[in-house]
Amino acid sequence: MNDDLDILNEDLETTEEVKELDFVCPNCGHKHQDDIIFLCNKCDTKDMIKKDGIYICPQCLSKGENFMCMSCDSKEVKLKSKI
Repeated sequence: MNDDLDILNEDLETTEEVKELDFVCPNCGHKHQDDIIFLCNKCDTKDMIKKDGIYICPQCLSKGENFMCMSCDSKEVKLKSKI
């Protein structure tokens, strides 16, 4: 049991500092990153990386494409922040 706690503590210590990302949905306007998901149908899950609190696959990320608004299901969401 103690080993499990040590692993959890290690994860907490190695957590990257996350900056707030700016997304804009054409229907809903500015959205919090918790309301946006990254979509990819080409890459394998192992290609995904966590960057600034969201999972992305760098080879598919181009000018903020591949994001979907979970409020209205729009796939035209743009990432305005730089990651």
